[in-house]
Amino acid sequence: MLGEISRKSAFWVLDACKGGNVRRHYQDIEKQLNDMAYCKQQVNKNMRKLLHFAVNEVEAYKPYQGYKKLSDFPVINKNIIKENYEAFQSDLCRTGNTISLHTSGSTGTPFAIIQDRNKRDRVNAEMMYFWKKAGYEIGMKYVFFRIWTETNQKSRLTAFARNLVMEDVLRLDESNLERIRKRLKQDKKIRMLLGYASTFENLASYLLKCGDTPDMFHIRCVISGAEALMESTREKLVKVFGCTVVSLYSNQENGMLAQECACHREFHWNSSSFYLELLKLNSDEKAEPGELGRVVITDLFNYAMPMIRYDTGDLAVRKQTSDCGWNTICLERIEGRKADITYTAEGEPISPSTWGVLFWEFPDIKQYQIIQESRTEYVIRMNVEKDRYDEAKLYTLVKNVVGDVKIQFEYVDEIPVLSSGKFKRSICKIQQ
Repeated sequence: MLGEISRKSAFWVLDACKGGNVRRHYQDIEKQLNDMAYCKQQVNKNMRKLLHFAVNEVEAYKPYQGYKKLSDFPVINKNIIKENYEAFQSDLCRTGNTISLHTSGSTGTPFAIIQDRNKRDRVNAEMMYFWKKAGYEIGMKYVFFRIWTETNQKSRLTAFARNLVMEDVLRLDESNLERIRKRLKQDKKIRMLLGYASTFENLASYLLKCGDTPDMFHIRCVISGAEALMESTREKLVKVFGCTVVSLYSNQENGMLAQECACHREFHWNSSSFYLELLKLNSDEKAEPGELGRVVITDLFNYAMPMIRYDTGDLAVRKQTSDCGWNTICLERIEGRKADITYTAEGEPISPSTWGVLFWEFPDIKQYQIIQESRTEYVIRMNVEKDRYDEAKLYTLVKNVVGDVKIQFEYVDEIPVLSSGKFKRSICKIQQ
């Protein structure tokens, strides 16, 4: 406990020595997200400031100096930024007081985004605020499950200061799962687990198979990100750790976008830092209430490389009101990336969560992957012993979803994760 308190105190002392910017951002986020009238005022103020800066200081936005409203700006995406990379940079990029962050490219479009120091302080404050909502406090020891490389690996000093355990998930075979199991049971100081949903599915399944129970661990919260968290995975995590389990929605290029509250299955949007638009799948018109839409955001704090009306590639459905009483903008669900959406024989989009619900009925299927080869052909790849599940029943259920298409089952010993450590449950090969 002393180590946690010391680290927390040291963090804020160091921030104060640097001018206290992280604390100011933290207090601003806290005030905005607890007073939506004040939040609206601040968003309008920050939006005006950002747009004025962009049209005067950033080449890509100078053609829009006569703008009247946000929708006068075009919707942009990774490819547009990559093709006009320098045009999206302000002079702040040439001061040297910036950080370059690289996305994994797991969706096919890797690129680097540049952030100024004030933006990085904002991201750190967002992280502390939302993690605290899940039960984490600064200074607590936590394990971060991801693929660690020379690009993202922290130094020993940084890891020590943050009380961070870096756990690589490139190979999650049984020997590594057992090693992780022993560490989590022996190190009573580990309070939080952070990582991909697919990693937690493998870990929780293994721990339950070993007969582990919550009293064997000291985990306070599990935060899952980068992939959709299936309810079956959440249930396993709660059963084995007996703690709060929430799903986090963030990306490398922007920061903390939204997070589930601990009590309800709804995502609270970080309105204090990002302006949200949900647009139709095939046009830039506003999505209707309850309609699946593209997540398009305006980052209110990155002045090194302003991202105005940035299409994240993700899909979500907005919720009219919050069930928990925290009166923020709420998302009913986040569906993952548009590139991962599959389609029926009639061309209607299939929500990725549909597949998750469908496969709940087949607990012996260790892994599955839906591959749409064409409008009329599907491959269902599975890691399962053929005699351990009802193949005819699965075929019928899939047929009911996709319609009149050819369905082929493919059996494998393992479906590997991507180089980023993420796991793709659905792949659409149709040209969009």
